[in-house]
Amino acid sequence: MKVGTFEYIWKQGIAKSAQDVFDGISPALREKYSVRIDVSDDMCKKLYHEYEKVRCFVRENYFDTGENGENKIDGHKICACITGALLNVRIITYSMPEEGMPAKVIYANYEVAFLAAVYVMYLFLMSDFEHEGQMECYHELKKRATFVFPETNSGHDPYVQGRIKTLALNDLYGNDFDVLTYADMLFWIEKYNKELICRELKSGHE
Repeated sequence: MKVGTFEYIWKQGIAKSAQDVFDGISPALREKYSVRIDVSDDMCKKLYHEYEKVRCFVRENYFDTGENGENKIDGHKICACITGALLNVRIITYSMPEEGMPAKVIYANYEVAFLAAVYVMYLFLMSDFEHEGQMECYHELKKRATFVFPETNSGHDPYVQGRIKTLALNDLYGNDFDVLTYADMLFWIEKYNKELICRELKSGHE
């Protein structure tokens, strides 16, 4: 991915997700824990370099690039690489007190890592619908302005909260981020939404 493309993704998806997470932290918590957000051009460049490191690792170790490197990584792997980069580059910072601190602050960067990939994947799907001439699907997804997620069983965390917790716990325990497994999860989120839109449009025509 060229830097210009990444800058577009940064402005339309990654920085927006970070701002949403930051805005979701109350002013009182921001003040108490010195919570700050950095969505500057310098942070964009820093994240791009980290993304390139993750992407190159994936291509060199797991992906058949073809004899001349002509095979491109698909959108799900790109989004997973963005997630991996965001686990190493923290857009939201805060001070660590001696006492415990609220989960909303601790999970902030993991929430950004999850939401940013989903935001970017949403942009990719919008583009796919447009290029494939599926304008009904395109307009329906645009109207929704987001993805929806499956319901979880009673007593379990909601889907998004569970994914964010998983990212946090794996990182805090020093487990390596599995780009390929994460890309597979993103594929199923996209498929779930595509099928949901197709079913609803079909039922609307009947």
